[in-house]
Amino acid sequence: MARRVVEPSAVKRSAAKSAQVSAKLERRVVPESFVRPTGPDRYVAARAHRPE
Repeated sequence: MARRVVEPSAVKRSAAKSAQVSAKLERRVVPESFVRPTGPDRYVAARAHRPE
């Protein structure tokens, strides 16, 4: 098979589509109406800015 030059944007679209389909198969799709609670974000922010 001959080598082909593929646009980087085409590779990116292909990878995104593959990841999306894989997530759907593994039932990891988050509905668009889902609202993340603020508690985890506050926890991560507190841990990230913690002086050592």
